Amino acid sequence: MDYIAIIHQFIDPILTHPELVKIEEIKGDKENDLIYLISCTKEDTGRLIGKHGSTADAIREVLSIAAKDHKQRVHIKLATLEEE
Repeated sequence: MDYIAIIHQFIDPILTHPELVKIEEIKGDKENDLIYLISCTKEDTGRLIGKHGSTADAIREVLSIAAKDHKQRVHIKLATLEEE
Protein backbone atom coordinates (compact mmCIF):
# COMPACT_ATOMS: atom_id res chain seq x y z
CA MET A 1 0.00 0.00 0.00
CA ASP A 2 1.28 3.45 -0.89
CA TYR A 3 0.99 5.24 2.45
CA ILE A 4 2.89 8.28 1.16
CA ALA A 5 0.19 8.87 -1.47
CA ILE A 6 -2.50 8.51 1.19
CA ILE A 7 -0.71 11.00 3.43
CA HIS A 8 -0.42 13.50 0.57
CA GLN A 9 -4.10 13.05 -0.25
CA PHE A 10 -5.05 14.08 3.28
CA ILE A 11 -2.51 16.80 4.06
CA ASP A 12 -1.96 18.67 0.77
CA PRO A 13 -5.37 20.45 0.79
CA ILE A 14 -4.78 21.95 4.25
CA LEU A 15 -1.20 23.13 3.70
CA THR A 16 -0.08 26.55 2.54
CA HIS A 17 2.99 25.14 0.75
CA PRO A 18 2.28 21.50 -0.19
CA GLU A 19 5.08 21.63 -2.77
CA LEU A 20 7.65 21.94 0.05
CA VAL A 21 6.47 18.84 1.96
CA LYS A 22 8.92 15.96 2.25
CA ILE A 23 7.73 12.54 3.43
CA GLU A 24 10.28 9.87 4.30
CA GLU A 25 9.64 6.27 5.25
CA ILE A 26 11.75 5.06 8.16
CA LYS A 27 11.91 1.41 9.15
CA GLY A 28 10.55 0.71 12.60
CA ASP A 29 11.93 -1.59 15.26
CA LYS A 30 9.61 -4.39 14.22
CA GLU A 31 9.05 -5.70 10.71
CA ASN A 32 5.42 -4.57 10.60
CA ASP A 33 6.12 -1.06 11.98
CA LEU A 34 6.35 1.79 9.47
CA ILE A 35 7.30 5.32 10.48
CA TYR A 36 6.68 8.30 8.20
CA LEU A 37 8.51 11.55 8.84
CA ILE A 38 6.59 14.52 7.43
CA SER A 39 8.74 17.65 7.08
CA CYS A 40 7.18 20.97 6.13
CA THR A 41 7.37 24.69 6.87
CA LYS A 42 6.84 25.95 10.41
CA GLU A 43 3.42 27.35 9.52
CA ASP A 44 2.34 24.09 7.89
CA THR A 45 3.64 22.03 10.80
CA GLY A 46 1.24 23.97 12.99
CA ARG A 47 -1.59 23.26 10.57
CA LEU A 48 -0.79 19.53 10.61
CA ILE A 49 -0.72 19.42 14.39
CA GLY A 50 -3.99 21.31 14.68
CA LYS A 51 -5.65 22.56 17.83
CA HIS A 52 -4.60 20.29 20.71
CA GLY A 53 -3.15 17.83 18.17
CA SER A 54 -6.53 17.00 16.67
CA THR A 55 -5.42 17.08 13.01
CA ALA A 56 -2.34 14.94 13.64
CA ASP A 57 -4.45 12.46 15.62
CA ALA A 58 -6.97 12.22 12.78
CA ILE A 59 -4.23 11.53 10.22
CA ARG A 60 -2.75 8.85 12.48
CA GLU A 61 -6.17 7.24 12.97
CA VAL A 62 -6.94 7.05 9.25
CA LEU A 63 -3.55 5.51 8.49
CA SER A 64 -3.92 3.03 11.35
CA ILE A 65 -7.25 1.84 9.97
CA ALA A 66 -5.77 1.43 6.47
CA ALA A 67 -2.74 -0.45 7.84
CA LYS A 68 -4.71 -2.96 9.92
CA ASP A 69 -5.78 -4.84 6.77
CA HIS A 70 -2.09 -5.41 6.01
CA LYS A 71 -1.19 -6.26 9.62
CA GLN A 72 1.03 -3.20 9.82
CA ARG A 73 1.38 -0.34 12.28
CA VAL A 74 1.90 3.13 10.85
CA HIS A 75 3.39 5.93 12.91
CA ILE A 76 3.61 9.60 11.93
CA LYS A 77 6.27 12.04 13.07
CA LEU A 78 6.24 15.73 12.20
CA ALA A 79 9.27 17.95 11.65
CA THR A 80 9.84 21.52 10.56
CA LEU A 81 12.04 22.20 7.55
CA GLU A 82 15.02 24.35 8.32
CA GLU A 83 14.83 27.74 6.71
CA GLU A 84 17.57 28.64 4.27
